[in-house]
Amino acid sequence: MMGTALLSLLALLLQSQVASPQGLPELPLVVREGGWARYEAVSSDGPARFIIKVGAPGRHQGKRGRWFDLVVEVPSLGRTSIQFLVEGERFSASSLLLVRATLPGEKPRDTSRPFQDETSTRRQGRFLQKKTVTVSGKVLEVMEYSFPGGTTAEWSAAVPGLGLVNLSGEDPFHLVAFGVGGDPWKEK
Repeated sequence: MMGTALLSLLALLLQSQVASPQGLPELPLVVREGGWARYEAVSSDGPARFIIKVGAPGRHQGKRGRWFDLVVEVPSLGRTSIQFLVEGERFSASSLLLVRATLPGEKPRDTSRPFQDETSTRRQGRFLQKKTVTVSGKVLEVMEYSFPGGTTAEWSAAVPGLGLVNLSGEDPFHLVAFGVGGDPWKEK
C-alpha cells in the first residue's frame, strides 16, 4: 500500500511541478556538484520522503544543461528515479531538455523536450519577506514568495538543487536535511 502511495506522490510531484504551466514556481536553481536535499511530502497516506540531487553537466541535441535527480524510495520497488536535464538557471517546463525515468530492474526511458509544444506561463512570485529558519541544525536565510493559486514557496541559496525549503499549497512538502556528498538517505 505504501508503495502505491509513493508512486502516487511521484506522479503528483511531476504533474504539479513539471507538467502544468501553473506548476513549480520558477525560482533559481542552486548548482552545487554532488549537492542534495531531502524532503518530506504530506499526503493522505502519511508522510513520504524524496531527494533532489544535483548531477553532472550534460548535453542533448547540441544544448548544454545540468542533470537533477528526483529519487523516491518505494518499499515494494526500491528507489525510483526521474532525472531532468535542465537548460539555464531556472527549473521550468520550457527549460527541460530531457527527462529520464528509471524503475528498478528496467531500462531507463528517455523523453526529449517533453513540453516543447506547451505554452508555459512563467510563475513570477511576489516577494513577501526575508527570514531565517533552522533545518537540520543549520540556520538558513530564506526568501518567502507568494504565487497565484495560493502557493507559498520558501527559497534559500544554501539548499542544493531547487533551493526550496518549504512549498505550501495543494501538494505541500518541506526540507528535512541537505548537504554535499555523503548518503542523502542517511538520518543523522
